[in-house]
Amino acid sequence: MTDRSATWLHLLAADASAEELGAHRAELLADPVVPPAERVRIEEEASAAGRVRELLAAGRRHSRELVVLNDLARRLGSMHHPGEVLQEVAAQSRRLLDADVAYLMLRRPEGLRIEVVDGSMGGALRGITLQEGEGIGGEVLRTGRPVWTESYCTDPQVHRLAHMDVAARSEQLGGILGLPLQLGGETIGVLLAGDRRPRRFADHDVELMAGLAAHAAVALRNAQLIDQLRGTAGELERRNADLRRSEEQRERAAALRELLTAAVLEGGGVPAVARALERAVGGEVQVWDPVGGRLDAAPSAEGTDLLRDAEAGDGPWPDRLAPPGHRVVRSGSRSGVLVPVTLSGGPAGCLVVWDVEGADAELAGLLQTAATSLALVVVTERAVALAELRSRGEFLQALLAGDVDDAGARRRGRAAGVDVDAVTAVAVLDPGARDLQPAARTAARLAEGARGWSAEHQGRVVVLLTGPSAEDALVWLRAPGSPLPAAVGLAPCGGGAAAIRAAHQEARQTAALLHALGRPEVAATSAAFGVYRALLSPAGRGELHAFVSATLGPLLDWDAQRNRNLVDTLASFLRNAQHHARTCAELHVHANTLYQRLDRVTELLGPDWRDHDRALQLQLALVLRSLAEGLPAAG
Repeated sequence: MTDRSATWLHLLAADASAEELGAHRAELLADPVVPPAERVRIEEEASAAGRVRELLAAGRRHSRELVVLNDLARRLGSMHHPGEVLQEVAAQSRRLLDADVAYLMLRRPEGLRIEVVDGSMGGALRGITLQEGEGIGGEVLRTGRPVWTESYCTDPQVHRLAHMDVAARSEQLGGILGLPLQLGGETIGVLLAGDRRPRRFADHDVELMAGLAAHAAVALRNAQLIDQLRGTAGELERRNADLRRSEEQRERAAALRELLTAAVLEGGGVPAVARALERAVGGEVQVWDPVGGRLDAAPSAEGTDLLRDAEAGDGPWPDRLAPPGHRVVRSGSRSGVLVPVTLSGGPAGCLVVWDVEGADAELAGLLQTAATSLALVVVTERAVALAELRSRGEFLQALLAGDVDDAGARRRGRAAGVDVDAVTAVAVLDPGARDLQPAARTAARLAEGARGWSAEHQGRVVVLLTGPSAEDALVWLRAPGSPLPAAVGLAPCGGGAAAIRAAHQEARQTAALLHALGRPEVAATSAAFGVYRALLSPAGRGELHAFVSATLGPLLDWDAQRNRNLVDTLASFLRNAQHHARTCAELHVHANTLYQRLDRVTELLGPDWRDHDRALQLQLALVLRSLAEGLPAAG
C-alpha cells in the first residue's frame, strides 16, 4: 500500500468532510512534477474516496434512523391512549423526513378523516374527510400502497376536492407523501407528510416512512384495544357494584314509595310529603321554591334559613337548582343533601335533607323518588296559576300585535288583572340563547314588587309595571349586585295600548342592543347608549347604513363579488393596532397572505386609510355594521 493510499484511508477513518478530501486531492495535484499517468490515478483515488465517504455516511444515517425507529417503537408501545400515539407519530414523521407538516387520517364510518396535524399554520386541515380515491389519502386507501406527488396543487393525476384544495392552499402544500397504516392486510388509516415547496420523494424516504407507519399501526391498534378493555373492565365493575346494592335499595325505596303515595293521596300537599320523607330517612327535610322561599311548613325557626345561609354568595338562587343529580351542602357544622325538583319546563325548587348518616347515592335515589312526588304535587298546585298566566299571555300577544283598540285593551286587561292606562314602564328580559326560566323568575319578582305582571312573548319575558318609573325599575334590577339572567331593556310608558306597544318596541330593541354590545347580563334604558341609540330608530338605521356604505363600500363589494374576507382582515388589523404579527395569529394566516390582503385594501380604499382620522372612521363603521347585523329589524 502506497503512502498516498494510506493517507486517503486515514482521512476516511477520521470522517473527513468532502471539503477536506478535495483539499487533499488539490494538494497532490499541485506538484508540477507529477506525471500525467499519476495525475489520472490521483483523480481515480479521489473519486473512490468520495464514493466510500458517501457510503459510510449513508450507512451511519441508516443506522441512526434504525435507532430512532426502534426508540420510537418502544415509546409508542408504552403509550396507552390513541390520541397520544397519533400526536407522537405525526411529530416523528416530520422529524425523520425533515418535512414541514405531517398529518394522520383514520378510517371512520363516514370516510377517511384527518385526526391529528403537526406543523400546520392553522386549523384548515383538521377534520377534513375524504372518500376512497379522493386526494392522496383516498388514493392510498384505495390501493393500499404508498402514493406521492411532487406538487399537489398542480398534479393532474390527483383527484382533488374543493374543500381539500382550500386547506392545501392555506397550508401552501407542495410535495406530499402518503403511506398506509395496515394491520393484517386491512388499511386502518393513512400517514402523510408534506413540504411547502415541490419535492420529489426518494425510495429511501418511502422506506423510512413505511417503517414508521408499520410501528404506528401496531401501537395505535394496541392503544385502542387497551382503551376498550379499560372501558369494558370499568363497566363490568360498575354493574357488579350496582347489583350488590340493588336489593337493599329496593326494599328501602318500596317503603318510601308507600309513605309518599299515602301523603299525596291524602291531599296534604308539599308539607305532608316533606314530613313523610322525614320519617323515612330520619333527618330534617326542607323544600324550597326557585326564588328562595320555603314550600313546606318549617318545623322550627332554626331550620328556616339553613339553606339560604349555606348558599350565601354562591350566585343567583335559580342557578343553584339547575345542575342535575344530588350534591352536598353545608351550613356551619350541619351538612345536607340537595336534590332539584324538576318539571318539564325547568326546576320547580329543591329538596334538602339535613343531618343524615351517609349522604351517598342510595340516599340520593330515595330523595329523587321524593322529588318526583313533590313534582306531582307542584304540578297540581300550579294548574290554576298556569291558567291565569295563559290568559295574560294571550292578552299580551293581542295587545302587542295591535289586534285590539284602546277600549278592547282596557276590557281584556281588566279580565287579565291589569289596568293598561296605569302602565308606567315596560321591561323586556331577553336571555338570548340561555334558558328562559331564570329570566321569567326575575321578571316575576320585579312584577310582584312593582304592582304589575309579567308574561312570556316571542322567546322573551315582558313586564308591565304600574307604579314605578323605568329608572326605579332599573335601580331595583341593579340592586342584587350579581349578573342578571338576561339582558333587560326598559322604557317609560304613558299608559294606553299604543304607548305600551311603543315602549315594548323600545325596550325590546334596547335588550337586543345590549346583546350586540356583549352585555347580556345588564339592565339599561335606551338613553344610556349615546351614538348607538341611533340604531333603535328607522331614520338612524338609514343614516348609519349610508355611513357604513360610504366608508366600507369598496371592501364590501369586493368581498361579495369574489367571496373574500377583506372586511374581516381590516377589522382584525385595526383591532390589533395595525400590528402585523398579532393580526396573523388572530386570523391564522401567513404574513405574506396578510400583506397581499392589505395591499388590496390600499388599492380599494386609497393610500391614506392607515392615517389616524381615516382609521378611526373605518373602525367606527366596522363596529356599527357589526352591531346593526345583531339587532332585529326596526319598526
